[in-house]
Amino acid sequence: MFQTTMLQTAMLPATKFKSTDAYIVGYYGMQNSGDDALMYATAWGANKYLSCDHNKIGLYGDHNRHTPATQQLNLNFKQSFPGQNRLAHYKAAIKSKRIIFGGGAVLHSTTDINLKRHLMSLASPEKSRAVGVSIGPFQSVAAEKACARFLNECAFVGVRDANSLAIANSIAPQAKVEKTFDLAPLLLCANKFVQPSTPRKGIALALCSVAIDPMGKIDLVAEQQRLNQLCQLITTLYNNTGEAITLIEFNGHSVLGDWVINNAIKARLSNKIPLIIKPYNPNPFAVMNDLASYKALISMRLHGSILGYLAKTPVLSINYHQKCAGWCQQIGLAESYQLNIAEQQISQLIEPLEQGLTQGFIAPKLPVSVALNKALLNWSTSYE
Repeated sequence: MFQTTMLQTAMLPATKFKSTDAYIVGYYGMQNSGDDALMYATAWGANKYLSCDHNKIGLYGDHNRHTPATQQLNLNFKQSFPGQNRLAHYKAAIKSKRIIFGGGAVLHSTTDINLKRHLMSLASPEKSRAVGVSIGPFQSVAAEKACARFLNECAFVGVRDANSLAIANSIAPQAKVEKTFDLAPLLLCANKFVQPSTPRKGIALALCSVAIDPMGKIDLVAEQQRLNQLCQLITTLYNNTGEAITLIEFNGHSVLGDWVINNAIKARLSNKIPLIIKPYNPNPFAVMNDLASYKALISMRLHGSILGYLAKTPVLSINYHQKCAGWCQQIGLAESYQLNIAEQQISQLIEPLEQGLTQGFIAPKLPVSVALNKALLNWSTSYE
């Protein structure tokens, strides 16, 4: 009965209910700097190119923050009753003229993909879009089929990498899917980032725990081995260069956040090396401004690498996932600045980093200005 009522409500005159120009959906409020960047970039693009002046953003967990929208929908990790968040999503969708799925790896789970399809049906599939997203890996065959339906129903899907485009063309060849780019470069359009005039100092690291199985458990043996390698890397860099070492927290999750590995490193090295730890900051512009102050950044976090690139800070990427390697390929990062964590020792980054500090770093082949133009492809209106 509830489902029938919802559908009947959605079919009533749009002028009576559509008070919001766009409901912006993503993994927002989860204390992740990458998702924060995507949230701001999505809201900016919707306002600038789709004339969405009255937007609502769904925000999980961390509600006490400024968002680039006129309205905020508070979503909860601990729901008061089963389906509470889903009902809130539906209500927001009914009142919105379109749904915008803004950035990230958001198309891999059956339940989550089907929720996205429901939201579009309650708003307007012909006006809804997904921007700067990646597709897969799918959790099941059902998830792949659900994604195919989503791609066919959504008016426009901009994928940020070639692998996602290949998947889309394979499972939904008739869908309107185009290869665009990550959304983060659009932060530069907000004019809130300014290259510092003071000389750069120190080396920063954006690290994360990666040895996590599908059930969310950490492989303690693998993490211990990685911790040993990172401590060796940091010790050698500090002893050889004398540069201050800063550990940046890109994910502030209470259980699986970057503080886990950062605190472990500090406990191991605090009596030997003066380490600085910077906690998670929900303001992506402040994060970019901070990244611009370092001589170099070693990053495991994808958006650590991306924001470092935008800040024109030399980045050396520790690739633990295909998305990290894909980004390096997109911007033409020097091969010596990339490390496959499954096949190489982390200490292999020492030589190229020290060489860069003394002789100058090799710049990525893709200029930031070109990356910005590619990011703007997410807001194409030609399909409309």
